[in-house]
Amino acid sequence: MILVHLRNNVAAVDLHYNFKQTKSMGSNNKLAFLIFRIGIGVFFTIFGVMKLIGGPQVWEFLGGTMKFVGISFWPLFWGLLATLAELLGGLALITGFFVRPLSVALLFTMIMAAILKVASGAPFAEVSYPLVMILVTVFFVMNKGKYSEA
Repeated sequence: MILVHLRNNVAAVDLHYNFKQTKSMGSNNKLAFLIFRIGIGVFFTIFGVMKLIGGPQVWEFLGGTMKFVGISFWPLFWGLLATLAELLGGLALITGFFVRPLSVALLFTMIMAAILKVASGAPFAEVSYPLVMILVTVFFVMNKGKYSEA
């Protein structure tokens, strides 16, 4: 808190810093980060399960995205890898274990999703989801947080 008052006809500024408030704000930030991480993890897990249930046909379609970066072999493998990245990455975000390494896998998956959307001429509303998730996964890669274990 900043107080400005007159002392001997001269304006004086007192800086009062409430350390208790700062500590509680810090714990609120950590709690907010925890809720954010778990919420995003739930979404990734749901999308991963949906793709896993979709089976080889879905995985091959997803893996076919790799052709946009010059990799045209093993689309089934790449699609399954993307599916597992979303599923396991989501579970990592929920549990707090291996958040950083699996967020890197999510980051690459979301980059490929954005490339697919842009290359297919999708409207911005569809392209924006993977772009936002790229930013979110970069955040998770860079910020471990108190409630993350590895």
